[in-house]
Amino acid sequence: MKPVGIFLCCMLLGGCAEYGFEPVSSLAPRASDVGTLDAQSKSHLYLNVVNGLLEQGRYRAALAYLDQYAVNERKTPFFQQLYGEALLGTGQYDAAASAFSELTRGPLAPEGHSGLGRTSAAEGNWAAAVSHFRQAVALRPSSPEFLNNLGYAQLSLGTNIAEAEFNLRQAQELDPASVSIRNNLVIALLLSGKESEARRLLAGIQTADERAEVQKFAVDWVARHAAHDDAREEM
Repeated sequence: MKPVGIFLCCMLLGGCAEYGFEPVSSLAPRASDVGTLDAQSKSHLYLNVVNGLLEQGRYRAALAYLDQYAVNERKTPFFQQLYGEALLGTGQYDAAASAFSELTRGPLAPEGHSGLGRTSAAEGNWAAAVSHFRQAVALRPSSPEFLNNLGYAQLSLGTNIAEAEFNLRQAQELDPASVSIRNNLVIALLLSGKESEARRLLAGIQTADERAEVQKFAVDWVARHAAHDDAREEM
């Protein structure tokens, strides 16, 4: 059985690996969708290969290909998005934030704000992460990914659990099959004192091992953050 992360069970992006944010969406056309390969199509396909490297967690390789691409090709918004992801994956947070900031002024503005949110989360700046994710959600309110990211950042910040729970419930209705959203919602329910509902949600997990693992992770997460909050209050 694959290990269950509290935020995702799929590929994790770069410096946000421990938070498990969604991988970059594939915006380039599939090879089967391309007829005669003109220069623009070849460029898209090249970047799609780079996107595949990112999905495999091969951030340094992706960065090398992107640097090569930038020698002779125009830096499109899709390039800028992938560049930000590669920089984030290699822990170059200032450069990643710069790349994502460029996106916020173009057609991929939601992705730009999301990238800035994940960069802030990787640095442990949850207040900034919440702010950026709010902007991503404002631009694309129906995105379960953005709502999930916002909800988790709010849980981590610990200042508005009710709103985090609402965002995660909304995300789950939009994407009921998401393991990531389900796990985060379990945390939100536990933090809200809704243990019976959390147990019902856990009961929907098919295998006993996975169910026990998710439950333990969620309980440990809540306990760890409660201890952190208590320590902060004593300072």
